[in-house]
Amino acid sequence: MSEQKTQVIMYHHTHWDREWWTTYQQFRFRLVNIVDQLLDNLDRDPSFRFTLDGQTIVLKDYLAVRPENRGRLVGHIRSGRLAVGPWHILPDEFLVSPEAHIRNLWLGERTARELGVRTSRVGYLPDQFGHSAGMPAILAGFGIESAVVWRGFGAPPVGHPPGDGYPGHPDCYRFAHPYNAAQFPAAMQSEFWWEGPDGTRILGIYLPLEYYRSHYADYPDDPARTRDQTVGRARRTVAHLKAFATTRFLLEPMGGDHLPSDERLPGLLAEINRELAAEGVEYRLGSLEEYVAAVKGENPQLQVVWQGEGRAFGRKAHLLPGVLSARLYLKRQNQQCQVALERYAEPLQALAWLLGGRYEQTYLWTAWERLVENHPHDSICGCSVDQVHREMLTRFAESHQMAHLLAQSALEDIARRVDRTGVPEGAQPLLVFNPLTWSRTDVVTLPFNPALAIDPATWRLVDDAGREVPFQTRPGEAPIDKLERFDWLGAPPGPYVTGSANDCTLVTFVAEGVPGLGYRRYHLEPRKRPLPARVWRFTVTGDAAKEKGDDATTGLTIGPGLLENQFLRVTVSPADGSLTLYDKGTGLIYEGLNRFEDGGDAGDTYNYARPVGDQVLSTRGLQPRLSWVECGPARATLRITWAWSLPEGLTEDRTSRSPRYVPFVLHSDITLLPGVKRVDIRTHFENTARDHRLRACFPLGAPAAASAAESHFCVVERPTALPEGERGSAEPAVAEHPQLAFVSVSDGARGITIANRGLPEYAADPDGTVRLTLLRAVGWLSRDDIGSRVGGAGPTMRTPEAQMLGPVEAEYAIIPHAGDWDAALSCKPAHDFNAPLAAVPLVPQAAPMRAHLPAVAESLPAAGALVEVAGDLLLTACKRAEDREALVLRFVNESATARALWVRPARRPARACLVNLREEPLEGGELPVDEDGAVALEAAPWQVFTLAFEF
Repeated sequence: MSEQKTQVIMYHHTHWDREWWTTYQQFRFRLVNIVDQLLDNLDRDPSFRFTLDGQTIVLKDYLAVRPENRGRLVGHIRSGRLAVGPWHILPDEFLVSPEAHIRNLWLGERTARELGVRTSRVGYLPDQFGHSAGMPAILAGFGIESAVVWRGFGAPPVGHPPGDGYPGHPDCYRFAHPYNAAQFPAAMQSEFWWEGPDGTRILGIYLPLEYYRSHYADYPDDPARTRDQTVGRARRTVAHLKAFATTRFLLEPMGGDHLPSDERLPGLLAEINRELAAEGVEYRLGSLEEYVAAVKGENPQLQVVWQGEGRAFGRKAHLLPGVLSARLYLKRQNQQCQVALERYAEPLQALAWLLGGRYEQTYLWTAWERLVENHPHDSICGCSVDQVHREMLTRFAESHQMAHLLAQSALEDIARRVDRTGVPEGAQPLLVFNPLTWSRTDVVTLPFNPALAIDPATWRLVDDAGREVPFQTRPGEAPIDKLERFDWLGAPPGPYVTGSANDCTLVTFVAEGVPGLGYRRYHLEPRKRPLPARVWRFTVTGDAAKEKGDDATTGLTIGPGLLENQFLRVTVSPADGSLTLYDKGTGLIYEGLNRFEDGGDAGDTYNYARPVGDQVLSTRGLQPRLSWVECGPARATLRITWAWSLPEGLTEDRTSRSPRYVPFVLHSDITLLPGVKRVDIRTHFENTARDHRLRACFPLGAPAAASAAESHFCVVERPTALPEGERGSAEPAVAEHPQLAFVSVSDGARGITIANRGLPEYAADPDGTVRLTLLRAVGWLSRDDIGSRVGGAGPTMRTPEAQMLGPVEAEYAIIPHAGDWDAALSCKPAHDFNAPLAAVPLVPQAAPMRAHLPAVAESLPAAGALVEVAGDLLLTACKRAEDREALVLRFVNESATARALWVRPARRPARACLVNLREEPLEGGELPVDEDGAVALEAAPWQVFTLAFEF
């Protein structure tokens, strides 16, 4: 009977890399022709079906140059014959933030709404270079209960022995070998449960034969061969897929990278069906949604539960982990843009709206869209041709500028509502904002017009309680602002421009106890009597003379090779410049920190590959030069400089590092702040060498069995020991792993957390040493002769700019603690480092961006929280709701322990409820609002939840 047949649902598709081995415009030219042909095929044949790669940006790219075809395109989507979305772009999962993934899905939704169509409800993830443990929660939170995956999953079918299949094997129907079965499932089914750390389960759809299935070949002069490549191929495919099947339904892709639609396909499937009918097999064109519905209708008993991330190496799909560190300048700029939007622009716009201001929803989405255009896996991964990544820099710059302006204007609007009682005439008031939910003491730096001649000797900084606050200044530059001697400044007489019109004075101080999601007011006022110029305004060790560093001003002390505050003492080894860190609270000592090692790299943008004759060089024993960059009561920065030399590249045969060396001068600026238990480091250099990898090393001082790295709505523990039995794998497992804001190691008694800004690759050794990748320089998009992977991962093309010759900068921080990261809550100082306090002067220092500002009442106190939060949860989003007047707050309990949360907005809400990531109210999600306007709830381990407050 027909209903008992094996039903093969074929989804015909193209995988559209928007930019990769050529540019966006080159690929769009192809896209226009492909979609033109696709629409003709859909018009001509009512049975024709197609999947447009799970992303909606291709619709916008096409319609921008074919607006006359909007009706045809929309009509076919509405008919269900052309599937689109749910993503706006197909992202890399590890290199962008969880909130960026959510905005990506929202952009897909917004694009569909603009066109009046619906998106697919299947999470299409066919070619991502591994899968994040948090993706089930993200998809399920957006109402998507299934995901199609390939790389990072896989194993032989349940009940079958291990195979020897690998990418590029002549027989694509070989089963995989289950490498690292101690960590990942040893057997696989085409349908399985994918479970996130919070317990969220979605239906995983595994593609045993990957997503790329070339069109049926036709050999006009060889009918037998043609038949083998149609009917014979179908028969072999069915046999292979049935081994993984959980129901009588099978899913087969038909299409691949930039392939057009095949008008022959309905006829070819009819021919195949005639041949296979006697075998009980029937093919039909369909969609991913149809397949998921058919499988669910069979109510299969799934035997495989895949918990956490999909990063199983060697299982018939390359994971290409080298993309974590290829072109790290892209990752750094991406992190800056994400933080600018998630921590400042969206929250400040929402909080200003909460107080009665305007919410720039469309402007925010414009900034997000420019950023998300850089998140496809071939883009953010850095594995495209050089011109592609040059074009990305403009998108980053535009997104960041928009985010900065939206944040600054909103903070200015909030500042204008703050009471100025106690601020004298002629003063320069300023407002400090804390984007995180806990009270913070941290450093603030903001620019002032040089015409004011602000200097600690002639000005004083005063907090909202009238206490003088030590500060320091240095000259700076505001490269895209114009700072002239504007009349409203009240500056003393002088030339209209002092030096360059974008010169500024950078004022730095430590703001104490700034409320979470709140602010504190300060002001600068001229001193009545200047301080003597001879007075040192910082504290030094030893027998300091009077007024030469003898006064303990802020708890920050410096000396030769020494920085010390209330919590930490940092000493620099005169032998090799490594750091010894003493934690005064725990008594723990950490030695050999921030030592560098540099090895060769004979790989490509996809994979690091150790040269056969590698030579790893180290700064151990390399005597440094020390110099002070900044000495002051608010911040001390000591520069450590190594005059090093490195091999200029690889030998011609790429087996060894070159015998010719080039000078390589490395600087690490070590910063300590008063009252802050964190050591901030900025390492910078001119890269003069090719084909190498530079890493900073941080020994725990004790063995560590596992590392703990922040990922998407979770912290992932990974063994520090490499799995056994990897020899002979098509891509052996590596020690390098992805991270978001931090990685931590501990032996249970002592721990160390390393925070970073846009450095997504780390390694952790069993001896407890964390290695942070600062640079990976390679010169090829892909090569098929590297030692860490079988075959190529893309076309063999030179990418000289992936060598990153020229200036390189990396920022990270050391956070020592007792116990592990969870008990120490070291995620808090890590996010402090990632989201610095922001500040804005109330008197414009540059040419104003807005011509008119309506008058507002100064109704806010001098310090306060605009949303009060109690509990050790991490806020990941603060925004206005998309479709209604509500404040949306998203939290994650980044812990294996349940925790309580209490939230109270500055305005009393009329209603509060839990919503999903699409901001739809959850059934039974109404929350009681107490008499103070607050809500309280309990968060399960790793739970993500979104609150909506209506007013």
